[in-house]
Amino acid sequence: MADKKKDGLSAGSGSVVIGGNVERSNIVVGDNNVVNNQSVQLETLFKVIVEAVESQPNLASAEKEDIKAELQEVQTALEEPKPNETFIARRLRNIKRMAPEIVEVAFETLKNPIGGVAEVVKRIAAKMAEDANAK
Repeated sequence: MADKKKDGLSAGSGSVVIGGNVERSNIVVGDNNVVNNQSVQLETLFKVIVEAVESQPNLASAEKEDIKAELQEVQTALEEPKPNETFIARRLRNIKRMAPEIVEVAFETLKNPIGGVAEVVKRIAAKMAEDANAK
């Protein structure tokens, strides 16, 4: 699609140009103004899971990076129209070998987002209590 120019502005394909006062406006950007809600929801849920990985003091940074890479592959697979169950199961088994508690958090978060967040908070609180008692 050719660039369109108006008032000295140039916008290419997929661009958003807004003129005037947009204060207190909601602007939704997506493919033909349709946002893929499933991808957004999965991204949000996986952020919770990654936070759980980051909060694990017993994991080395290399292990955390491996787990996060596996989680990214699971997220990408779940965004497919027909997710490959075998592929996802392998990734989750790999994570379980490294950090079984993360798989539990992932399952809880994906099954019940509010329960998953509560599970993360509960585990972090327990860890903090352990750390406080150890001092």
